[in-house]
Formats: sequence, C-alpha cells, structure tokens
Amino acid sequence: YKMTKLTKILKDKVLGAQIAIYSNGKNFNYNYGMRSLNENEVVNDETIFRIASISKTVVAMAALKLMEENELDINDDISNIFGFKIRNPKFPNSIITTKMLMLHTSSILDGYDDEDLSHNGIEKGYNGVNGKKYYVSLEDLLLNKNSKYYSDKTFGNYKPGTKFNYSNFGTGILACIVEVVSGRLFTEYVETEIFKPLNIDASFIAKNLNKNNNISDTFYYDEKEQVFKTNKTSDYFLNASYPPHPLGTNFRGPAGGLYISMKDLSKIMKTLMHDGAYKGIRILKKETVDLMLQMHYLGDNKTYLAKGLQLKFIDYIDNVMLKGHTGNAYGVRSFMFFSKEHDFGVCFILNGGRYQMYKPDLIDIFYDVLKYTQDLFFKPKKRIVTINNNEVSLNNRKIVLNNYKITNNVLCLSLIDLANILDVIPKIEKNAYEIKGVKFDINDNLINLEQTLKKLKISYTKNNNNYIINLNS
Repeated sequence: YKMTKLTKILKDKVLGAQIAIYSNGKNFNYNYGMRSLNENEVVNDETIFRIASISKTVVAMAALKLMEENELDINDDISNIFGFKIRNPKFPNSIITTKMLMLHTSSILDGYDDEDLSHNGIEKGYNGVNGKKYYVSLEDLLLNKNSKYYSDKTFGNYKPGTKFNYSNFGTGILACIVEVVSGRLFTEYVETEIFKPLNIDASFIAKNLNKNNNISDTFYYDEKEQVFKTNKTSDYFLNASYPPHPLGTNFRGPAGGLYISMKDLSKIMKTLMHDGAYKGIRILKKETVDLMLQMHYLGDNKTYLAKGLQLKFIDYIDNVMLKGHTGNAYGVRSFMFFSKEHDFGVCFILNGGRYQMYKPDLIDIFYDVLKYTQDLFFKPKKRIVTINNNEVSLNNRKIVLNNYKITNNVLCLSLIDLANILDVIPKIEKNAYEIKGVKFDINDNLINLEQTLKKLKISYTKNNNNYIINLNS
C-alpha cells in the first residue's frame, strides 16, 4: 500500500509521526518526519515515544492480571488494600472500588487544574505534587487533612460510582494497588508480566529501555514564527523518571508515562483483540479481556460517551465502534483504537503538530488518519449475538448483563446492556436516547429488546428465551 495520502494528511501539520495498522492478520507500519531537530534524526520503526494516556490501558491490564489470579477483587473497597479508610468526605458511607478507578467514576480528582496557575505553585493534591520527586504518602493526599499536601479539591461533589470525571490520580492509585497486591514495584511488575513476554522494548522508566537512545523529542508549533520548536528532549525524559518510593506510593508516572514504539504498542493492542494472547503468548485470560471490552459506563459527557475498563469507546466514522485510548502531553497526541469483532486496529502518534478540534474530543488529524485507515484497511465482519436466557455472547465474546428481567417471555434490559448487545454507543439527551438515528424514550426503566430490534430493523430469530441477532442486518 502506498501511504501517499497519509503523507498528504501529515505534511506541514506534523513534525514526526508513527503509525501501526493491523487488519485481518496483516501489519502495516509507516513513519513520517523527524524525531529530533537538534540531532537531525528521522522517525523510524525503532523510534520510541512517551505515549501519554494510552498508558492507562496497560495499568488496567496489570490490575486485571491480579484480579484473574484471585489476588484482587475490583468491586471491593480499596481501603481494604491500603489499610486506611479512603472515602470522599462528602459521602463517608460510600466505598470506592478499583473498578471505579478504571472507569473514572471514583470521585477522586486531580485537584488544581494543570493549566490553572491561580494557585501560585501551591503543592497540594495530585497536580500540586505531580512532577515533584520527593516522597508523598497516599494517606496525606487522601485522608490526612492536617497534611500540607491535602486539598479539598481532591474529591468531587458527587457520590462515588455515579459520575464520570477524568482522573490521572485515579490511575496512579490503580498502579499503587498493583504494588500493594503484587508486592512488587509497578514498573517492575509490568515489565516482567507484560512487556518481556511480548518481547517489547517498553518501560515506564526511560532509562530501563534497551534502546533508550531511540526516544523521540516532543515539539510545539510557534504560531508567531511559524516553525516547530523543541518542547522536551529525549535527555529530559531520561532524567525525568521518579525515584522509587515505598511500595504502594508510586502514584506519579503511570497515568501517562509509558515509553514504547507504535509497532510494539500494536502487540499490546492485538493481545486485547485476540482474547488476551499474542502469537501463543498468553498475557490475560479470555474472560478478563471480555470484561475489559464490555461497556461499563455510558453517559452524556461529550468527550467520553462510553467506557470499558480503562478503554474509551468511539464511533466517529460510519458508526463503527472502536475501543482504545487517546493521549495528550508535551506536544504529543496519540491514539490506539481497535475492533475485536472486525479484526482491525490502529496505533498512531505525532510528536508535535498544528491541529484544531474536529469534535469536542477529536483533533482534525486524528479524524483524517482514522478515516483514511478505516476506508483503506477496515473490512466489516459478520456479528452475531446469541442470548440463552441471560447468557450473552457477541461473536464468542461474553457479555455480562447488569440489569434485566424476562416479562411475558420477552427480554427487557437496561440501556447499557442494550448498548453492549447491539455493539453501539447510544447518544443520550435529556429525555431520549438515540441509536442509529432512531430515538427512544429514556424514561423506560428496562427496555423491551424485541420492540427495539424491530424499530431498528435488526433481524433476529427467537426460540423460547433464546435469541440469535444478526447485527449486520
């Protein structure tokens, strides 16, 4: 495939970029531009980037690995893990769980805005101490109101589990859970349990990379002078890693600090696409990945409509649902999105660019790259849902129903369960939700599956309480 159109998309807008595309067993890799202006180095297959928030997916994989080994209950109170009571002071009777951390619904926030300079460098809360190398205990941030690091801004004004609010701190706490439960430093755990088995040159500590001389600088575009300038150098990243603190307190770094190439990131992506294994190397059990790929959050947040466990769900192009994550830091913009059902995925990163917002959560370059790769490489596959009473699977991916009942021999279920079964992201408004352009009343507590399928003209067969649904109809 000639990538000339991709070059056209990136030309004059991006300084350096790397893309790894996977479709139906075939891999395509493409490199563009520079990784260092100072050293005049180009981006190649070996170039490694600090990928920003796509890192969160790997943190979740580590926690879920401990879950499947029966070391961690993701629905348990995290206080039981840390040995001190973690509560939103405004809701002292509501527990906070590991699952909530993965869904950004824990009500634990980052505190002061990264961009909010009005606090004059006060080092309180997660954002106040993030980037600092000195030791801060989780207890001082979450519990000890007399601590100089404690901030009222750490907790939201809503009950844990009820509302989405993107939280880097939540992912840092998740990494601390991995440490307490495994008895190992988070950085060492993921290297041993995920990266090394997959033969990946990746780490949350830049110096730990086998080829750390391949790290890309990051850049910003100077509008006044109309040139790209260096933001952070690879040397900055090599010296920026945090010293290891006692187990269970290394909350700074995991939310965005993974260094990896797109070619290697695509191995992690394919592990999630192929039931937890890559080329015969099993990283997670199938049922763990099934749980991760299921929609667990659905809301009206314009930037995050739906989420799996530390996965963002999107349907930007042709209503095709893709799952993955985006990243944004120091000039880097990145994404990893895939469809297990259609055996298609893309990992993309740029190290500095000129872009504008296409949608609330989507820059124009992301849209153009996704549209190009989907048009060229995406081949739709048949999707069949089978329902046997309450046992549901979509192309052999198990879906666990949250809230359902069988009334008059018809399955009625919650909106999020319907979304999982139909493999769609319903758009929620005040009194209605919309699927594929068809509006439904949101006040229905449980939704009649058969009426919905008929309204959407989706064909199905039924025998007693068993359904076979053809989603491509």
